[in-house]
Amino acid sequence: MTTTLEPPAPIDDDTAGAPAPVVRTKKRSTRVWVAVWVAAMLVVPWVVQSDLWMGVGIFALIAAVGALGMQVITGFAGQISMGHAVFMAIGAYTSAWLGVDEGLPVWVWLPAAAVVAGLAGGVVAPAAVRIRGLYLAVATLALIFIGTYVWETWTSMSGGVNGRTAAAVEINGQDLLDGYWSADGEEILTSFQAWWYFALAVLLVVTVLTWNLKRSRLGRAFMAVRDRDIAAGVAGIPVTRTKVVAFVISSALAGVSGALLVSYMGYFTPSQWTMMVSVDFIAMVVIGGMGTIAGAILGAFFIKAMPEMVNVLSPYLPFVSKDASADGGVTAPLLSQFLYGFVIVLVLIFEPKGLVALFKRPIDWIRARISGGSK
Repeated sequence: MTTTLEPPAPIDDDTAGAPAPVVRTKKRSTRVWVAVWVAAMLVVPWVVQSDLWMGVGIFALIAAVGALGMQVITGFAGQISMGHAVFMAIGAYTSAWLGVDEGLPVWVWLPAAAVVAGLAGGVVAPAAVRIRGLYLAVATLALIFIGTYVWETWTSMSGGVNGRTAAAVEINGQDLLDGYWSADGEEILTSFQAWWYFALAVLLVVTVLTWNLKRSRLGRAFMAVRDRDIAAGVAGIPVTRTKVVAFVISSALAGVSGALLVSYMGYFTPSQWTMMVSVDFIAMVVIGGMGTIAGAILGAFFIKAMPEMVNVLSPYLPFVSKDASADGGVTAPLLSQFLYGFVIVLVLIFEPKGLVALFKRPIDWIRARISGGSK
């Protein structure tokens, strides 16, 4: 018996590698949108003339760093942590100790804030990650009360209830809160512009690191544990160790955010590291979009901008008054709190994927039109 070998049938050029143009188009459009966002962020300080909104934007950039940390533990690994404020405080006090007491530059105290906060997260994580859900939230919430007691009693480090001076961000010997000047005394950047670019640079570095983390083997392990922790364990993923690593990374990014925050403020007290700080960061990832990097950044800008938007619009709203007891209306801060909760409920009910999904729909439509037109 003989077998005749025939060459394989030729591959139709119309069907060979059909998905490739779509993949290439998606990657190309993603790069375009990222480039547009970065370009827009670089132009903002020269377009926005309001000191108020520049300040809000800087706070949002700093918050976005912490929101990416919350995204790692909550969005990627599926763990609820209410202790974010504690690790921000650890980063803040580390930066103040090294930057003010020891006189070290920002290139030392900012990475050190991440390392110390990450180590603190590593100490807490082995016990915290053995529980889940509401129990984990309550356990990490206890950290806030413990932290508040420590900050108020450890006066040599924190200054007690009166607070202490934060470390300054100095570049070439110039404090960015005073702007940036040339050698002949000409102002190159205002304080708002200088701080905007510094905070943006830190956010871009953290964003790239988080993006690479999500696409790495460790990032896939985070999401496997988030979706099916038992199945992940059966597949050979060390569930407990994976959760601990997520906790450490999240804590480190919180430390960076805390150090930046107090440095921009110039002064801070133990009373500002409250439960609501942690709630804000959870709201950022929920409203922005769970499990997405863009969602954390969008959520940070939304949460930080919303109170000021309410203040701007309040004169045009008849039910908003300066004194609720006198006029019977609601104050702008009270309305802001109401909208805060209302938006979270709306997102959870109507758009669980967050604001990023609302922005993604028109982008996907454009991608589909481009890929359809290229066939």
